[in-house]
Amino acid sequence: MKKLNDKKYRIAFLAGICLLLLAVTAGVNVSLNNKLKTEKKNEGVGKSYRYHIAMISECPTEEFWMSIYESAREEGKKNGVYIENFGEGLVEEYTTEELFEMAIAAKVDGIILKADGGKGLEEQIKKATKEEIPVMTILSDVPESQRISFVGGNDFATGELYGSEILEEAERKWNDLGRTIRVAVLVDSNSEQNTPNLIYSGIHEATASFGSRMELSASVIDNAGKFESEETVRDLLLDSRPPDILVCLSAVDTISAYQSVVDYNRVGQTSVIGYYSSEDTLEGIRKKIIKSSVLINALELGQTAARGMCEYLENAYVSEYLAVTPALITRDNVNEYMKKDK
Repeated sequence: MKKLNDKKYRIAFLAGICLLLLAVTAGVNVSLNNKLKTEKKNEGVGKSYRYHIAMISECPTEEFWMSIYESAREEGKKNGVYIENFGEGLVEEYTTEELFEMAIAAKVDGIILKADGGKGLEEQIKKATKEEIPVMTILSDVPESQRISFVGGNDFATGELYGSEILEEAERKWNDLGRTIRVAVLVDSNSEQNTPNLIYSGIHEATASFGSRMELSASVIDNAGKFESEETVRDLLLDSRPPDILVCLSAVDTISAYQSVVDYNRVGQTSVIGYYSSEDTLEGIRKKIIKSSVLINALELGQTAARGMCEYLENAYVSEYLAVTPALITRDNVNEYMKKDK
């Protein structure tokens, strides 16, 4: 009996050892699998890049700018270039000039800059050039500086596109109202003068045939901020002679115009011609509050800037002006853009 019990004990002991070994083996396998998954997930995190580029804007988290940055970052990856949205993760807000100074101190390999009209930028670009840091401007230019290139829409063509939309809407309103049609173009005072002037010239030329029946004026916004934009639009809409057509050259102004036309009961009275493809703008076009919106493709802007900077870093040369063709969002194609946005 005792021998039988000893045998059972040994069998039980061996079975326990086997179970323990199986558990350890399974644990090791799980650990190795998790490690492999983690390595795959983190693959490329430690990847070294040939160049580090800083993209600088006064509003680094603004929707249109983020779209430009993301496309530039993806394009940079393809060429072994790390592109950073400089200032995005900082707790405090800094001016464009301060961010530019930080980028120089960080010894980046290049800077892609959206100028805000600050007087010190020309000198800072000169300083960056002395430090052998090439500077490319995007959307807003500093033409008299030592920047290597400017990336933007074809401003005169953009103006003509706006003009054709204004002309179509002005003719419709003339037939309905039988009086001079008031058109107000919102211009940001922070923009470099060349851009709004060229766009305005394009608008003026495209609408010249209707000039005697239309009153075209520019309304300058003191700052690019949302509050200032809303204040300017409100004053225009509450004026004794409010505009029949409100033309916006920025994404911020377009949203302000859309919301204000609704808030001040001007739907059907003041038509809005906007800029960019923000969610609110697309919704406004769908609801027939915004007639149309001119789009300088953010994806194309970012890609063009990244390619241009890479070309310069590799060959020490790039074209002085890199143009992106404008497009138009209307009620006919707005659903396509809404699908893309989703």
